Amino acid sequence: MASENHSNSILPLESFSLTAVPASTHNIVWSPDAELAVGCDDCVFLFIPEFSVPKCSNGTNAKVVRQYNDVALQFPSVEHRSPELNRPLFELVGQEFPEFEYVPGGGGSGTVTSQGSSMNHLVALDWSPSGLGRMNRSVLAVLTGSGAITIYCEGASDGMNAFRVRGRNARTLRPWVAAWSVGAGLLLPLAEGHEAQYTKECITAFAWARDTDGHGALLAYANDEDEVVIVSVQAKHESNATPGDSGQWRIEEVARFVAEGPHPKTDPIDPDYSPCGSSFSLSWSPWLKGDNSKSSMISYVAKNYVGFRRVTIDAPHQNMAPPNVKVDQADSDGVCLFLSPDAFVVFEDLVWTIGESKICRGLIATPMLVKAFQVSFDEAPSSGIGGHALYECRTLYPEARDESPVQNPITGLIIHPPSLSQTTTTPSYSLVRLSATHENDAWYQTNLPLPSTPEDGTVGPQWATEINQIIEHQLPRAMAYRPAAVNASAGSEVDSDEDEEMDVEFAEGSEYDPEENFAGVDTEDQVHINRVRIWGMTASPGGGMTAVFISQYSALWPERDTYAGAKCRVLFGRHDRQNQETEATLAVKKLSTEARAWEWMYGGGPPVWGVGTSSLQEDDKRTALREHFELIGRKQACSFCGLSLEPKGKFSRCRGGHLFATCATTGLPILSPGLSRTCSVCGSKCLKRESLLVIAPHLKEIIIDEISAEQCGGCGGKFIN
Repeated sequence: MASENHSNSILPLESFSLTAVPASTHNIVWSPDAELAVGCDDCVFLFIPEFSVPKCSNGTNAKVVRQYNDVALQFPSVEHRSPELNRPLFELVGQEFPEFEYVPGGGGSGTVTSQGSSMNHLVALDWSPSGLGRMNRSVLAVLTGSGAITIYCEGASDGMNAFRVRGRNARTLRPWVAAWSVGAGLLLPLAEGHEAQYTKECITAFAWARDTDGHGALLAYANDEDEVVIVSVQAKHESNATPGDSGQWRIEEVARFVAEGPHPKTDPIDPDYSPCGSSFSLSWSPWLKGDNSKSSMISYVAKNYVGFRRVTIDAPHQNMAPPNVKVDQADSDGVCLFLSPDAFVVFEDLVWTIGESKICRGLIATPMLVKAFQVSFDEAPSSGIGGHALYECRTLYPEARDESPVQNPITGLIIHPPSLSQTTTTPSYSLVRLSATHENDAWYQTNLPLPSTPEDGTVGPQWATEINQIIEHQLPRAMAYRPAAVNASAGSEVDSDEDEEMDVEFAEGSEYDPEENFAGVDTEDQVHINRVRIWGMTASPGGGMTAVFISQYSALWPERDTYAGAKCRVLFGRHDRQNQETEATLAVKKLSTEARAWEWMYGGGPPVWGVGTSSLQEDDKRTALREHFELIGRKQACSFCGLSLEPKGKFSRCRGGHLFATCATTGLPILSPGLSRTCSVCGSKCLKRESLLVIAPHLKEIIIDEISAEQCGGCGGKFIN
């Protein structure tokens, strides 16, 4: 990907290695601000984007050679949280904290899970919409094997040096704290008028609703009792909070409904029994805005059934106040089809207007096959599909399709941003399957149109080419099996390592020719030596880039996974689409400055004002705001010599040569440290609102109403914590 970056101000986006032990699929996700999270057996890796080439005192920082060069944070996810973690949630809403004897592990009605959980490994993870974390960022939800969801967020920083990394200014995620948790004995407050019995739930899946463009967000989770619970999540953070503070959270359960589907449960000893269930069974559609409300379809996966239930939220509602959430009594629509374990649903990020109807489309991964669907928002909820046996709807067995790769499940499915100039019957999508070998050519599939003139002859994203090169690598049979024979003849792994070191030393000190060792080898009899597992795929916030998480294994002899980790890699790629179409699609999506900057750097998006070499756009609102502080700026003098200051772009300079950073919001010089915040995108500094109130107390109303405490007044990016 480095060849695509023609500007020296953009770090190359290249694949990188990661020592980890993947334990579940769908384990790589991008946040709305291009933060990358990778989930493994017992930990989560977090990577923070750099929007410019980091500088040091001697110029360019040589230690930073690519995007995601450093792991911002690696934290364990196996800890069983105490119910005391949620006590502040009950105190905030004035409810009594439930007292009970807590035993870590175990919950729900399962034969095993109700008794305990031996391993609290990671099952699923996902980022929330923007606005819940500090500086209006996202928070990360992690579901573990104990049946609990834990919400992790960035805690309050410790002041001046909180973002000092290896001698340079860069954002980190320290401290990273657990804000609250639910499931496995951790309880949440109930909204007023909503009644539910407190139980020790075992959560099996969860999903964040799309951004509501209001205060807070909605989180839905499913338990092993075939119930779907909707939780209202709101947060407030103080700029002067103590270091490590997670903020003030208002969490309330606002709705709960049964999602068991029309099919009766089958006894495991029944000859026609087939396993079902999914850790990714929930998904939300885009919001349909009405006059005083918003509606979304939530899909759930049951036994050979996908149901769609409409959720309506009144808008607007006050911050840190419980929203009015209504859930229909029955499914708006549903479809019966054979589903294997870990089936999931993906919605297209657009509500279509067809005639007078509002339609949302999507895809169902069975997960062996892909099925398209569409759901209407206009249909009134009915009694839904009545209860019936599996043989009545012919979903007892999978469809007979000899050409389908029925033994290779889909582990990643993304729907590309829809084309506004051309309507298709099926959403444009790309998918990956778990196993990629030289005998399986269906591990990557897409229905995107082929590029008209591919420059290098390759079709598809760069990561697909890299995986194909790995699995197509061949060696002569005698050479390929030689390492296995050597290791087998050696008495132990230690002896093998020592022999290898001796061979290397001998080769370096002699005229050793490795080709002589394989003289007479039949080079035509070749074998493939590698196979790949693709654990997940994710798309960037604007949809211009995709990333996959893979692990590489030998195709010739068995390998074992150890606690040292497998040979894993994170690969990136870009789907070639017309620039005009990409810009038109991004214009419709509501993206943060970080997301737009990412799409400009790597996804073919348009330039972002104030980022990179693009200068700031002077609009009427920004000019009018600066005019309020123009007179104050003229009166300010140098802190060292007392001479007047003259603005010079991002700096102000006096005649004595002293330089001061200029506030990107007001144009005022920043005369002392500790008065400003730094933008994580453009690097500009902005005076804190508290500092501006001291400098210009007569402009208090303007400062409070028009100046953000979380976003840069120049490019609109979020401040470093």
